[in-house]
Amino acid sequence: MRYAKALLSFAAELHEDEQAYAEMSALSQAFVAVPALHQAMLNPMLPEADKFKLLLTAACGDKKPSKSLERFLQLVLANGRASAMLFIAHSFGTLYRRTNHIINGKLVVPAKVGDELIARLQQVVENRSQCKVDFEVEVDPAIQGGFILSYDTYRLDASLRTELSRLRRELSR
Repeated sequence: MRYAKALLSFAAELHEDEQAYAEMSALSQAFVAVPALHQAMLNPMLPEADKFKLLLTAACGDKKPSKSLERFLQLVLANGRASAMLFIAHSFGTLYRRTNHIINGKLVVPAKVGDELIARLQQVVENRSQCKVDFEVEVDPAIQGGFILSYDTYRLDASLRTELSRLRRELSR
């Protein structure tokens, strides 16, 4: 947590906090998507320079990294904390969202929907929560119809799958 706070402070000083948030979010997602990345950070035989390149690639891809991220990763690696990068990335995201009054929101739909509908739902959630919403849309044909909207501690499940399950339970009584 200490490292995450330091990065947040340093990135804010350089006015790179939004870019650092995007980079650390991408890094966090990379750790989840590629478990071998965490194993590489735990490997004492892998040189620090290679770990640095791996982390930069996971966070930025082909884009130029922020100065704050580069300096931060150098600090983490110099202090032998590469094994904690997954936790640091998650902690940074949590701190950034808390500091900037951002909540996570998720919309699950059975098929691709238009950007206008997504923007309208995001606006409704932002108005109700009085926070900016980091909105994610997932297409899941298994819900069969309707939608599932989650944000903060709320969940609205208006999916056909849930309604059919509820109806089956009621009819089986």
